[in-house]
Amino acid sequence: MKINRIFLLGIIFIIISMFLFFTDILTPIIRPFTHIFLMGSSKGKDILFFLLMGTMLLLSQLFTSSSYLRLKLAKINYFKDWQGNDFLKIVIITVIATYILGIILEIWIRISFGVSIYTTFISLVPSPSSSSILHSHIFKATLSPLFASFLGSGSTINTGTALMQYVSSIGLVVLIAIPLIYLAGLFSLDNRRDIHQFLLILGLSTTLIGIIDGGLLSTPALMGLSILLGVYSFKIPFSFKNLINPTIIIALLIILRVILGFIGSNTDYYEVTIIGATDDLPLDGYPINYFEVHGEKTIIHISANYNEIFLLNELSKTLEGKSSGFFISWNFFSFFGNNYIS
Repeated sequence: MKINRIFLLGIIFIIISMFLFFTDILTPIIRPFTHIFLMGSSKGKDILFFLLMGTMLLLSQLFTSSSYLRLKLAKINYFKDWQGNDFLKIVIITVIATYILGIILEIWIRISFGVSIYTTFISLVPSPSSSSILHSHIFKATLSPLFASFLGSGSTINTGTALMQYVSSIGLVVLIAIPLIYLAGLFSLDNRRDIHQFLLILGLSTTLIGIIDGGLLSTPALMGLSILLGVYSFKIPFSFKNLINPTIIIALLIILRVILGFIGSNTDYYEVTIIGATDDLPLDGYPINYFEVHGEKTIIHISANYNEIFLLNELSKTLEGKSSGFFISWNFFSFFGNNYIS
């Protein structure tokens, strides 16, 4: 394997991921930068990002058109004439299909409990973990046994274990999708220029993180997909016309995210559906306008004078150990009003 700047950069990225995993020395330096596009609340995404980037940068030379692996693959007639963009097309199709499946699984959970799709679900056992259409942790939950065994019991990184019991077994398709995206993505590097290889690996890394933690409408997913579509559409000589379609697609997804946030918001009150209540619920400190029990569900309406994230966190603390979990309606406008904030 030839040692060049791509190879050396890969080593540096892997070393950074190891430092982040074992210590917090680099966290104050790395986090302000990675938070811009990963939007992580813990260093888990940072570790995964530098690990994915590093390994793909190191392995990139093994997947060029003249490499042993590529020549072996070319002996299969179906792949004989495939170029980098042919593999990249497979990546993009797999990515979009996986994102759509994630949204379907989010909707299915809400249908199962008879609640609105415009809600955030917080599972409380064994520890709080949230998920919604706008920021999905469905596939992180599916992969949680793998992450938990790798991180160990003392880790503070949320692996989404609490959500696993509610995710359909269909979610296991991610165990096929992620390796396929990773390997096909490496083959798609082909003989591109170093800067294009770096951009493509950046797009693959953020896309994989988006699948695991965030879903289609999350920041890493939108960033990753925009890079993949941009590289796929790139032509020589360069023309901005080639980027029109990728730009429209990403713009439509951003608009969709905003529209869902608006139309899904309930500005009159927060509807909270509590499931699996084990005892009398300690809700005396909340301004409740409505309270009703339907079988194993307890439905309450709480005053809208709360910041959504603040109320979600407070209810998680209040209901932990008292119920299995709860759904809470959205209020996008709560982030702009004079509401209670954390």
